[in-house]
Amino acid sequence: MSQPRVSVIVIAYDMPRQALNTLYSLSADYQEGVSAADYEVVVVENRSARVMDAAAIAALNGNFRYILRDEPGVSPAAAINVAVNAARGDFLCLMIDGARLVTPGVLRYALEARRICEDAMVLAPGYHLGQNEQQFHLSNGYSEEAEQALLASIDWQRNGYRLFEISCLSGANPHGWFHPFMECNCLFLPRSVWNGIGGADARFDLPGGGAINLALYRKAAMHPRTRAFVLPGEGSFHQLHGGVTTSETPEREALLQRISAQLNEILGEPFRAPTLQPTLLGRVPPAAFPFLGHSVERGIRRSQIVRKNGEHMYADELAKTHTPTPRQAD
Repeated sequence: MSQPRVSVIVIAYDMPRQALNTLYSLSADYQEGVSAADYEVVVVENRSARVMDAAAIAALNGNFRYILRDEPGVSPAAAINVAVNAARGDFLCLMIDGARLVTPGVLRYALEARRICEDAMVLAPGYHLGQNEQQFHLSNGYSEEAEQALLASIDWQRNGYRLFEISCLSGANPHGWFHPFMECNCLFLPRSVWNGIGGADARFDLPGGGAINLALYRKAAMHPRTRAFVLPGEGSFHQLHGGVTTSETPEREALLQRISAQLNEILGEPFRAPTLQPTLLGRVPPAAFPFLGHSVERGIRRSQIVRKNGEHMYADELAKTHTPTPRQAD
């Protein structure tokens, strides 16, 4: 079997229905502009009372590998490293939250970015299904059943771009595509960069890994070689599943404070979103036009504030010393 051009890493825990939706959105029946031979999907699930159906995964069209493991802790850090070690590609896609549907052009445009730049770091913007962020789902009468009806109403498996019609921007990037991203739940990066940032840090041992996704993204973004690409017409869409930070619970605020404190301690400084100037790549479908308008409006406002303060829009980009690696044959 030839080496895949990209290995997609999906981590799952106690979300069998949502994770199977995610895997379908990564299947060769759904993704456009790529063949099944172009990529593999490595699924690592930490065992829970509700595990995925291995036969249903095997029935998907594509190269899927499923690893079920026992994890004594509450963090996905070890599972992430297991998945990366099992992956065969030298271009990785990290989907640490397995409850994320993606649009049909994600793999196509990520591979196009890699063709343009060997050190491409590619971001698919994040959204929540529903009209409100899901940490407020109880207050807004939103439930898993309501979400299933919403998905059925747009027949997303036939046209994944309709996911934009039933979604809102994630709280990690509420101002859109021209503001600094805090994290990315569908993040592509070269394996050499993954190795350079030390992989998934086991010190992120809080439920759900705490802020491990923010730390991994910041380290990758600040790596001296990476060049950021954003796919404005693509996205990853979070499904409601009782996630640690996307559930409306009385304990949420206290947990968020612990997560923030741990993140700052491990980083050795207060976290902030990297200020990079990305290359925008791909087509924007009409369903995403409202997000384009919002992003432009908020981007203009940010540029005015930054200029007034005598700052630079992309200070971290200026601070990086790019040393691109030689191009390799595809």
